[in-house]
Amino acid sequence: METGVPSESGSRIRPVEQWKRISLLISGIHCAVWGIFVIVFPSKSALVYGFGAPLHDDFLWQGTGLIVLLMGVGYCVASSDPSRHCLMVLVGLLAKILGPVGLLWTVWQGTIPADVLLLIPVNDMIWWYPFTRIVIDGFRRP
Repeated sequence: METGVPSESGSRIRPVEQWKRISLLISGIHCAVWGIFVIVFPSKSALVYGFGAPLHDDFLWQGTGLIVLLMGVGYCVASSDPSRHCLMVLVGLLAKILGPVGLLWTVWQGTIPADVLLLIPVNDMIWWYPFTRIVIDGFRRP
């Protein structure tokens, strides 16, 4: 007898796989909320990143928020079938690795204060392990 949660197709999802769906859904909601915050309040969100106010490039900063929001939508879509959508998760993983690299670079250059690095564990590092597992398992699937 199969156990687990029924999927949309009627088959059962193995309980061990449920954490992948939940991780992607939480990450998607997190990105969507943060992206909307950046779009609606660009100057306030830029302060969190250590940029001075007023922000002279609200439009560009809001574009970054839009990208974060769209990544969140992608993670929510990927949560429906993490193995099938592992390439979307790979794109997200690369963004969550390369984004901090960019932040580290700008801090090292003295462009922004080092306090911004406190955001890396909250916004990026917490997703490295689950996204990596989802991608590896996705490429291993039959």
